[in-house]
Amino acid sequence: MDKQTVDTYDREAEHIAQLHSSLTPNRLYTLITGYFTKTGNTLDVGCGIGRDTQWLNQNGYTAIGVDASEGMLKQAQQLYPQVHFIKDSLPDLNSLNGQTFQNILCSAVLMHLNKANIGNACLRLLALLKPSGHLIISIRGTDADDQREQGKLYEAIDIKAFKHFFLQQGCSIVFYEQDLEPARQLIWHNFVITP
Repeated sequence: MDKQTVDTYDREAEHIAQLHSSLTPNRLYTLITGYFTKTGNTLDVGCGIGRDTQWLNQNGYTAIGVDASEGMLKQAQQLYPQVHFIKDSLPDLNSLNGQTFQNILCSAVLMHLNKANIGNACLRLLALLKPSGHLIISIRGTDADDQREQGKLYEAIDIKAFKHFFLQQGCSIVFYEQDLEPARQLIWHNFVITP
């Protein structure tokens, strides 16, 4: 994970928590409901304040959350003390060695990695995914010339090359869309991938 991005999340955790608490990713929740199964365990990578990890658990998906930012995890643990959170980050996620998951959510994370780490991060997500599992990835870019928004990295990801990467790994992209988030006028790229 990009260090400046993690530092920004740590420093601005309380403010970001207020923003994220006011947003509901309805489209993402629709995709989860359509593709994730409730039999098996679920991983929320880049869980931030734990909003989506909590939603997963409330809706029958036994989930744990992982995030690189201590500040965000502190907010998550205060908001949802009954949910299990772990400090770790892509591309390694070493704390999860030996584990696999039926469902993996990775929303608003990959664009915060340096370009050189994105491929290894995706390979790690696939290694954590059970053969019958589903991986949901949601990413967005930025219009900022330096690819930074308030200190956070938004790496430009070539969508065609991103799809090709997963196909090269023998995966199926069972769903892809561009989705406009009306409140902030942001374009998200949503993928559902199976091994």
